[in-house]
Amino acid sequence: MKTTHISTVSLANASRRQILGQTNLVNKLSIEMSSGRKFDVGLDLGSRTGESVTLRSEFHFLNGIVDTNALTASRLDVSQAAMDDVLSDAQDFLSTLVALREDGGSSDIVKADAVGSLELLISRLNTQLNGNFVFGGINADQEPIADYLDPASPNKVAADAAFFAEFGITQDDPTVSGITPAAMDTYLNGAFDAMFTDPAWGTNWSTASDSVLTSRISASETVDSSVSANEQAFRDLAQAYTLMADLGNENLDPGTYKLVLDRAIDKLGSGIAGVTSAMGKLGNVQERVSLASERLQIQTDILNSRINDLENVNPEETSVLLNTALTQLETTYAVTARMQGLSILNYI
Repeated sequence: MKTTHISTVSLANASRRQILGQTNLVNKLSIEMSSGRKFDVGLDLGSRTGESVTLRSEFHFLNGIVDTNALTASRLDVSQAAMDDVLSDAQDFLSTLVALREDGGSSDIVKADAVGSLELLISRLNTQLNGNFVFGGINADQEPIADYLDPASPNKVAADAAFFAEFGITQDDPTVSGITPAAMDTYLNGAFDAMFTDPAWGTNWSTASDSVLTSRISASETVDSSVSANEQAFRDLAQAYTLMADLGNENLDPGTYKLVLDRAIDKLGSGIAGVTSAMGKLGNVQERVSLASERLQIQTDILNSRINDLENVNPEETSVLLNTALTQLETTYAVTARMQGLSILNYI
């Protein structure tokens, strides 16, 4: 006859298994109580696990767009600030040139202003954010505009070569006074203008890409989120400043100088209009990014709520279960201790 089911070893093993099971339950409930989340989501949810995985995937996707929208908004803010500086300086310089044409003034002072404005334009177009050049288009890792004020810069070298090829003298040669308005007009409409159009612009002035950065601002919406330094507005401003800074204006014949001055005013006007337009377009993009982020925040909040409904535990219910499990574990320990104290010798 088998007696293993009532043997001391059998009873001890049963007690040990019961204690182990109760201990595991207490540990599980303790973790759920502290984390607020189911100990084993897959086991508890069963067939609804797929729903939880899908919701989490969508949540992380949309939350990632929210994060990139913050970076996009920063880039747009920096771009707007840079263009605002460029616009304000161009407007001030235009006022100076208009006053100069009407009342006269020192060409040396205007040249100094033009040099300063050109320096500011180049500086703002070379603005960086987090190591990327915001006006570089998709070539964000390359400085967009060459420094014209550096004598070895390719745009300065090209300008000097073009002037010498046209007139056989340098810009600082006093004999520039002999350049007639007709000759200067030919130069400005020919070799000089060509320096600010492709392919010369891309060869000597800019390494920026015409293709601007595109950002996804929602699950179904993308926007152009940068402005390229190759915009015609920036070329016009660069041309205007170069006209007044590096064409030997201090020695030019009055008639020729007036021609240069009128051309600079014209380019400044078109440049200012272009920058204003670019800022307006970028402002619309900023508004779209802001609205998209607000919508995404609402969506992620809803998704997070649904995930919590699936994966989180009820604190009150879990607390009751934990207290019950602890009580049962203590009872099991007490019963086991009494059973271990039993001996057949006590009854002989």
